[in-house]
Parts: sequence; structure tokens; C-alpha cells
Amino acid sequence: MTEAQNPLGRIATAYADLVEGLATVATGRARRGRGGAVLAVSGAPVASLNGVFSPSPEPLADDIAALAESEPWEVPWSIQVRGVPGRSVTDEAARHGLTRLDRSPLMVRHPDRGMPAEPADDSLKVRPVSPAELGLYAAVMAEGFEVPQEVFGLFADPAMGALEGVTFYVAEVEGVAVGTGMTAVRGDLNGIFNVSTLPGHRRRGHGRAVTMELVRAGHAAGAPTAYLYASAMGEPVYASAGFRTEEYLSVFSAPQG
Repeated sequence: MTEAQNPLGRIATAYADLVEGLATVATGRARRGRGGAVLAVSGAPVASLNGVFSPSPEPLADDIAALAESEPWEVPWSIQVRGVPGRSVTDEAARHGLTRLDRSPLMVRHPDRGMPAEPADDSLKVRPVSPAELGLYAAVMAEGFEVPQEVFGLFADPAMGALEGVTFYVAEVEGVAVGTGMTAVRGDLNGIFNVSTLPGHRRRGHGRAVTMELVRAGHAAGAPTAYLYASAMGEPVYASAGFRTEEYLSVFSAPQG
């Protein structure tokens, strides 16, 4: 399939490489199926961080099934495919009890949007953290997403700092960490993840400011095309920052409760 026929294929491939890399560092449990799907088990107690992801616009249910059946799945997990899932994938997910379907907007900010302007208010400082500071990063991110720290404990491992192209950031006000972000640069693509703001510092534009700083970092690294997977709530915020929704990621998981 050519790039013209699958214009978002490069992004899907970059995302697959990232989830494979994270799982490889966290647990060593990551592998590829014959049809290109990726199995990645981070060990985190959250479905979206464990599972099978197909970067193909036409995912093969047999490929997904072979990977899904190869794991004991002692942690929550998911099956993730691009776009609208077909019947065969939906049936395969249901066979494993993954009957909840969520859709995450894939949003892209193209190079023609240009380098974002420097912020008028420089009270918020966004800086990369060293591997030794990843414990701080993970703790702030957990607080920002209002979940127990063990949910994002994998990001506290200093070994994560060795992931090629991946940089972790904290946002600070007067030296106090109030938010986080992460970039994953692959060629001219800059994936943006883990943007969070502490509850007591919301509604001040910090999340948008962190995102713009990460976009600038991508430009500086030769990756002017930025992408991210947004929540429904975050979609209009990122749209105001020059991102546009170009596809949806369908995520099958077990019903909660």
C-alpha cells in the first residue's frame, strides 16, 4: 500500500514502535505478529497500556487472535485498531470479553502551521528530565491524571530514559512541578503523550502551553509534524492549538465495574 493510499501509515507505525519499545523496557514482553500487529505488555494496571495494536488500516483478525491467545493477561488489556473496526475484529475482541469500545481522536499538526510562537507569559517553565528524575515525572503525571502512582510506575524506571527518540518533561512554576509531557521523535514525526496538569493548577492554560512547548521541541529536533491521541474532552483544546482530527483509534477493553 502506498503512502498516498495510507497517508497516516507512518504515524501508526511510529506509534506501534513506541508501544513496543515501552513494553520491551518495562517487562520484555513485546513482539510482532505475522501480519504486523504488535503485542505490548507494560504491566501497568490500565488496559490502554497493555494489548494488541494493529498499525494496518485493514487489520487482520487472525493476526490479532494469535497474539491475544499467546498471553495469560494477568493485567487489564485492550485490542486497538485504526478507524472503524470490522466485524471480524469486533468478534475477536468479544471472544476475550473486550466489549467496551472507546474511540480516541488521532490529531495531527502539520508543518505548514509553522513553529509556535514563544509564550508571552514565561512563568511556566517546561524542561526535559534526566533518567534519575523519572520518579518525579511519574509521580506528577499520576497526580495530574488523578490515579494511584502505581498506574504509571513503569515511567519511574530510569531505564526508560534510554528509549531512542523519547524525552520526558516536567512543567514547573517557581520551581514546583505542576505538569508533565513526553515526546517520541521518529524521523520527521513528533508524538506527544502524557500531557497532564495537577488539579490545583488547571484552567490556567498550562496544558496547552506544555503542548506548544513540545511542538517547538519537535521542530528543533527536525520533526515538524506533531501527532497525539486525544480524549473527547481534549479534542477542542488541541484543535485550538493547530491540531486537526484525521482518524480515530478504536480501543476494545473489558467493561468497567
